Amino acid sequence: MAQDSDSEYRVYVSNEYGTGITVLDGDTYEEIDYIEISDRPGEVRPRGMGPSPDGRIIYVAVSDFFPQLETPDDKLVGIDVLTGEVVIEINAGGNPERLYVSPDGEQVWAALEAIAQGGGYWTETGEEIATFRVGVEPEGVAVSPDGRYVYLSAEATHTTTVYDIENEEVVKHILVGNRPREVQFTPDGQFAYVSAEIGGTVSVIDTDSMEVVDTVDLGLDSRPVEMAVAPDGDRIYVAGGGTNAVYVISIPDHELIETITEDMGRRPWGIAVTPDGKRVFTANGLSDSVSVIDTDCLCVVENLEAGRGPHSVEIGVVPHED
Repeated sequence: MAQDSDSEYRVYVSNEYGTGITVLDGDTYEEIDYIEISDRPGEVRPRGMGPSPDGRIIYVAVSDFFPQLETPDDKLVGIDVLTGEVVIEINAGGNPERLYVSPDGEQVWAALEAIAQGGGYWTETGEEIATFRVGVEPEGVAVSPDGRYVYLSAEATHTTTVYDIENEEVVKHILVGNRPREVQFTPDGQFAYVSAEIGGTVSVIDTDSMEVVDTVDLGLDSRPVEMAVAPDGDRIYVAGGGTNAVYVISIPDHELIETITEDMGRRPWGIAVTPDGKRVFTANGLSDSVSVIDTDCLCVVENLEAGRGPHSVEIGVVPHED
């Protein structure tokens, strides 16, 4: 069980090879908890995550290392972070890789990589809201700030699919960069961003027209993966797994303003920004670490141990006892 803390937030790091979630204090960066997902390392892997708005539940996409098969290990798990208990398990067959909790906390949407579908589920009951066809090998998923649309990127078809939750229909497939990995929105919902790992770009989608209106070129060796938009919407931070770097892009002019490489961990994959916008955390898969970036100096101020094979990092507000 996690220790008491005066911090306003916690940092969650999924360990793909350690089958657990490392929980760090947001102020001291000390490990205050470790949430076990499975006792079968090398067989079961937690990857994408999302906290509930009140910070009480952390939702985790769990799968095995055999994406071509659908098994009972393919599921979404909701864990009470105060007790460490699993409060809900949602069958999400098809190798769920990433998930996204809706702004109101009532829904969770997942990219089901092995079956080329997106899936939505009620967080209270686990009941399915919808499943729908997307491109091949979907990975990135995000819900628009108004809760109306789900965007899912598909690696093998270089597309992002837009699903209308209210009308229960796919409304568009948008061609983006080569091998898109993740989707993120600006806080006002004006833009959606899609990172393209092989293309080395970030596509900028205008959400009104649902068209790509700009492309930020980070270089073919950059291998951009996860992204994090600053709370005030003036920057987007992009994890560059191929160059051990974080790329900082300004909004709304979409220019690359800084590349952070000094003291970065190896293969930053996941990335998250704190609610106050002062710190950025990266999950570094090859150095088993988390890098902490100060957003004033745009420099790494600390590297922290964080389990085996960090995949994703998420920020959750500190929950309160009932």
